[in-house]
Amino acid sequence: MSSTINDVAKLAGVSRQTVSRVINNLPLVKPETVLEVQKAIALLDYHPNAVARNLAIKTVKTVGLFMPFDVEQVRQNMFFSTISATICHYYAKQDFVLQLFTSPDDRNYSELFKKLYREKRVGGLILTCPSVNNEDVMELLAAKIPFVIIGRPGLELEQINYVDVDNVKAAYLAVQRMLELGHRKICLLNAPSSMTLAVDIRKGAEEAYREANMPIGNLSEMHIDLTLKSAYEATLHVLSKDDRPTAFVTADDLIVLGIKKATDHLNLSIPTDLSVISVIKNGWADLLPMPLTYIDASFEDLGTRSAQFMLKTISEPEKKHMMQKKLKPELILGGTCARVAMPV
Repeated sequence: MSSTINDVAKLAGVSRQTVSRVINNLPLVKPETVLEVQKAIALLDYHPNAVARNLAIKTVKTVGLFMPFDVEQVRQNMFFSTISATICHYYAKQDFVLQLFTSPDDRNYSELFKKLYREKRVGGLILTCPSVNNEDVMELLAAKIPFVIIGRPGLELEQINYVDVDNVKAAYLAVQRMLELGHRKICLLNAPSSMTLAVDIRKGAEEAYREANMPIGNLSEMHIDLTLKSAYEATLHVLSKDDRPTAFVTADDLIVLGIKKATDHLNLSIPTDLSVISVIKNGWADLLPMPLTYIDASFEDLGTRSAQFMLKTISEPEKKHMMQKKLKPELILGGTCARVAMPV
């Protein structure tokens, strides 16, 4: 016997009306409630009427957006919250529905994606790069499921569609600025090495050193978790060395908060004793006592371009749509960098 909307409501501990609002992506439902309803739908394998309607039409006007974090992490991260809001706003104007899937688990999701597509519960997928491993990508390609990735994927294949910031250029601009200010020993507090972001930051930094005819041996690097605690501990470790750097280039601005906490502990000052530039600004920099120097790129543009691409792909299945786009970054000067002090 198939499940009903009442079964979903009972399992999720909410009203039937709340389940209906979640199914139809209507506002005024708490994120944690949405997650509970989605779990109940999945456990009961419930097919709402909207799915039945999708089965009867050629175009499925529902796009799945997958993010590799729980709902609270998505809300707290400016990158993910801005992208999801931008895509949702765009699709609302196009009479499309956005279905958000979140999960902090590091597992293979290709089977779930294929099931959703096969049952016409989604017409295509927008994936955020940290959530996508190579196995997922290859299985989605083999199943011929339309998808686009926000972020550069690890696989360099022409049939993989993605949009990203040119993070190589972003890191290049950050390190170039530090070198212009006289800094020679620069430390990268970088993302985990498994992320393509980390690879791109290292590549851009090395390009800046080579162009300036500076020895790359002066460029140090630590791969850390993108958390305040990891950044604080890494900064204390780096600054405990006799031959310590005079500047940090960070993967995001939460790391900058960790650096600030460490410099306060060591009675050091930013930018007098240490200069800092962030390759990504997620909104945490607003907690700093001075404006951050950072590399700017439009999160809204990433969301809009991915949404537009997926809409075209779903609406025009007879055409072959391709996109591999890198957005141009820009250096924004703040108050966290200074010319390096020359020895007397």
